[in-house]
Amino acid sequence: MRRFSCRVYGVLRDGHKVLLTRSRFGESTFINFPGGGVELEEGPGDALRREFVEETGLVIRPVRTLYANQEAHLSTKAPIQIVSVYWLVERVSGDLRLAGNGDDVLEVFWRDIGDMPLDEMFPAEVEFARRLPALLG
Repeated sequence: MRRFSCRVYGVLRDGHKVLLTRSRFGESTFINFPGGGVELEEGPGDALRREFVEETGLVIRPVRTLYANQEAHLSTKAPIQIVSVYWLVERVSGDLRLAGNGDDVLEVFWRDIGDMPLDEMFPAEVEFARRLPALLG
């Protein structure tokens, strides 16, 4: 059965840097923005707030939508198409867990917007990351 996976990710800025995660999926590691899947009957904003706390320890407020994938991205791990939406977010509270969440997120770190680790990202994130400097103006 072919399915879709709706994903939401947050872009938290600190000057010219953004917060990223290094995560594990099976035997692979990858870099991404904090966020993840929207569950059935869950609103995208609620999913983003939940995922951000789970992955980083931070409570955030979604500010505005920055981007939604324009290309079709098929998962290499399952028969699904991934649709990702990226939001600009603001920090509300919480303590940043740089050492990860003890589960799938191995570490959380800041990276310069102009120096994104594209070779360690999935294609959907590369599509967005290449556009990020222009989107943030």
